Amino acid sequence: MLAMMRQMNGAVLLVVVAVALVMARVPRAGAGSQLPDAATARTADKLFRLDCGRSLANDASVWTPGQNVGRSVEFSSTCWLIKHGGEWLVWDTGVPEAAHDDPKGWSTLPGLIVYHLDKTLTDQLAEIGVAPSDVTRVAISHTHGDHIGNMGLFPNATLLMQRAEYGWINSPDGPNDNVNQLMALARKLLGRPRNLRLVDGDLDVFGDGSVTLVSTPGHTPGHQSLLVHLNKSGFIILSGDVAHLEENFRNDIVPSLNTDRAESIASMERIKQLIATYNATLFINHDKAQSDQLKLLPAFYD
Repeated sequence: MLAMMRQMNGAVLLVVVAVALVMARVPRAGAGSQLPDAATARTADKLFRLDCGRSLANDASVWTPGQNVGRSVEFSSTCWLIKHGGEWLVWDTGVPEAAHDDPKGWSTLPGLIVYHLDKTLTDQLAEIGVAPSDVTRVAISHTHGDHIGNMGLFPNATLLMQRAEYGWINSPDGPNDNVNQLMALARKLLGRPRNLRLVDGDLDVFGDGSVTLVSTPGHTPGHQSLLVHLNKSGFIILSGDVAHLEENFRNDIVPSLNTDRAESIASMERIKQLIATYNATLFINHDKAQSDQLKLLPAFYD
């Protein structure tokens, strides 16, 4: 038994060392806060919403602990496309295209939630004359499968994710089996990106205040949100999964799948402060009631 334990500890150590070596070689981006000055921030040209799936979960209490036990809940899954000069940036890549029109759907956690995809990301981009190869940057809120399901469409794009997120999905399993399953799926879907840029904290993506990655850990250790500045629409915050429902955001309700409750609440409070500072509008990724009211590609925000 002692020999087995030594072998296991050795294996874990090898994993940790390997990840540390990879992370040391990946370029760093950002340090601390790079939030824009509202008075001088430039603007992105257009912001498009893409339909990246819909889902039905059989126990809403996972997202609202202590409430709605055994009740089903519908979620939207939303991706975003940003035009900035001659560049295109995709925010999250949604449910895998292989799920398109599959009546059985696709799942990150088969016992809890099933996703369906009515339109592929490729087809939606084609509606406005954009090919996946035209996308120069992909930024992901976090590594859950419904947010990174189509990373393979953008092999040459620069991938922007938090260093803490990359380290987490490559770390040993923890006590929550559901979280462990999500980590394993993340490693599979993410693969080995050719152009990985790991971010530490906030990052001014284009260096002009128009698109800013905002560190909002808690849902996962390296979760991030996106602050977009547009000429007519002003500042818009794309939530990622800092909150799944408007009620959760309003009342600081933390899903049981989140990796850190205190960080989750602090991140929601940070987003509330940004809303006040920038007079920003918050688009909540999975809130189907809100998403159904938003513009959908080929319409856009500018």
